[in-house]
Amino acid sequence: MSKLTIRIGVLFLLFSFQIKAQDFPYHYFTHFNPMVNNPALAAADEKVNINVANYNLWAGGFSPLSDYLISFSIPVDFSKNKRRTLYQPRVGLGAVLLHENIGPFSQNIFQLIYSYHIPLSRTTVLSLGVNGIAENFGIDVNSLSPLQHDDPRILTGNNNAMLFDGGFGSSISGKNYRISFSALNLAPGVFKFKNSLAEDIQEYRKFFLSGNYTFNRSGNFSIQPGFTFRNTIQNKLGFDTMLDFNLHFFSFGTGYRSENTVFIFTKIAVRDFVFSYTSENPLSSNHMIGNGHTFSLAWSFDMMNR
Repeated sequence: MSKLTIRIGVLFLLFSFQIKAQDFPYHYFTHFNPMVNNPALAAADEKVNINVANYNLWAGGFSPLSDYLISFSIPVDFSKNKRRTLYQPRVGLGAVLLHENIGPFSQNIFQLIYSYHIPLSRTTVLSLGVNGIAENFGIDVNSLSPLQHDDPRILTGNNNAMLFDGGFGSSISGKNYRISFSALNLAPGVFKFKNSLAEDIQEYRKFFLSGNYTFNRSGNFSIQPGFTFRNTIQNKLGFDTMLDFNLHFFSFGTGYRSENTVFIFTKIAVRDFVFSYTSENPLSSNHMIGNGHTFSLAWSFDMMNR
């Protein structure tokens, strides 16, 4: 294999991953953890929330893509022995760690979150939030096996890059509804590995508009339709729609993503814990090979009632 062929191959990998790496799949996690893309929702329910999740793409007996999520949120006044007055604002703090592996490439996104919740009435709350974002992008050169080890540019120079950014979010919640808007990466930068522009990876500003409404039926049964509109790196409009059937301790539902994917999910609640599973099923043959699977475990509790 010629040196030119190896160069072209490596640059093709970089170009192909550029689209995926900049577009971390927040939408795989937000139907069970909306704080991931909206800092205003940290501790919105006045509870301590801890969530761990994993998304895997299974294809032919191996997993070419793996994403991880760890999040934590807490109301600042959780240790007080009595609740605040009904109309007194509340403060929440949170943190989110997202990690992605795809082939030799990895991406880490860390968010520190501050939220402020303002009761407007007995059932309506306005939530505002900001976050600081630190992103790391890396290339594991040891996983690359070119025929001529001293040739590819990717094997030399700095193979890690760091960016710092921020975002904001807002939400208004009522007894049966929630409407939210958020923006992440307000000052998108460029991951630079060398002086060559061919190896730069550009971030982009992300916007999310979402909402849901709960129809309470008989007993503990409710139906909740929801939607999310989001932009993509290709400057196209992406969206997610879903329908959640909730039986109090057990819920299930389905949805459709603009990537021409149908997802099916279920949630099981056991005391303070909620286990959820989501299956991502592409409908087009030219989609990434295999189906995606997301497993999540959440722990939510009220410190004031303990």
